[in-house]
Amino acid sequence: MRKFQRFLTSVVAFGVLYGVYRYSFRTDSEGNYLFLLPGENGRSQSVIEQQAAASGEQEKTVDPSRLANLTGFEYVISNDICKENNTFSELLGVILVTSYVGHDEIRSAHRQAISQQKLLSMGLLRIFSLGVIPPTERFIQQVAIEAEQRLHGDLIQGNFVEAYRNLTYKHLMSLQWATQHCRGAKYLLKMDDDIVFDPFYIQNYLSDLNQGDEQQTHLLAGYMFRNKKVIRLQANKWYVSRDEFPADVYPPYLSGWLYITNQKTARALVAESQTDSFFWIDDTFITGVLAQRLQIPLTALNRWFSSNSEFLDCCIKDMKRYAYQCDYYVGPNGGNGKLIMEFIQELERCYDNACYQRPPGKSLTATCVAEYKQQINPDHGTAMISQMKLK
Repeated sequence: MRKFQRFLTSVVAFGVLYGVYRYSFRTDSEGNYLFLLPGENGRSQSVIEQQAAASGEQEKTVDPSRLANLTGFEYVISNDICKENNTFSELLGVILVTSYVGHDEIRSAHRQAISQQKLLSMGLLRIFSLGVIPPTERFIQQVAIEAEQRLHGDLIQGNFVEAYRNLTYKHLMSLQWATQHCRGAKYLLKMDDDIVFDPFYIQNYLSDLNQGDEQQTHLLAGYMFRNKKVIRLQANKWYVSRDEFPADVYPPYLSGWLYITNQKTARALVAESQTDSFFWIDDTFITGVLAQRLQIPLTALNRWFSSNSEFLDCCIKDMKRYAYQCDYYVGPNGGNGKLIMEFIQELERCYDNACYQRPPGKSLTATCVAEYKQQINPDHGTAMISQMKLK
């Protein structure tokens, strides 16, 4: 009897110790310990390299103080929001919003459209990525950005200056932050701050991917551009010299408006960016040049996207009037922060009340009539409004 009691006590003690071990050293979908910082994983680097070699891949080391060819990188505002929100268990996804430092009103619109708490309840989390305020900026100061961070806790800011040709740094900072500070997130959704999107549809899409275990393979999915010619006209905003990009056609790449990736792919892209080249058009460089070099396939989700904010405005009206579902899930806000809020608010009502598919012959392209606003000159006259048929 005593032997049995000792045996039973030993089994219970082992079970308790094992439970403590599992809780204290939980891992993500790829076996990385979630409680440890990058580089502190319980598995040695040699073991990781052996596993990568066995799968035919070799993970490159990432220098956290570097973004592509920018050395001496550090965070002006750092963030451990994943840890602070107790998201040690795996998140479905992190939304990485690249935002111009002066776009505080647009960031506010995103927060009002759907709160961080609501996103967390959906298994998602949002972070805004900023650069340093440029010397020419007169309407915002660093103290205001720091106050915004204290209030909302959802910013990261790198020590590079906000500039059009520095977007690649901001883009890479976002991916690097997610792979270092939010390793429990299975998927990463990179988007621009002037984009309207359907978080409920995308949550369902990510859930389906998760059930298919897609996070174990490379993933880059979004609006795909093919056979895009390099612009050589110097007067054009997108002018690129042959020194910057010798070829005449870009490789296939995804629009930076919004795309979906995973931890494995983001780590590979960040590491590859630190090799030898740099290109200032961020989406072309990261999802095109680097992805091609790594032989990462792209998944086209072009049907999700509308290039017209007017279509999304019509979607809002039709959701209100007829409870019609929207034909699109991603599009520009057209410079209207309210569109971000209105679109998501109507979508939430639509999902709650089971909106209907649009009937045949009632597509947006056939029925949407929008208001076209043309500003004559700043501070001269008022907007001219007329109806136009969208095609």
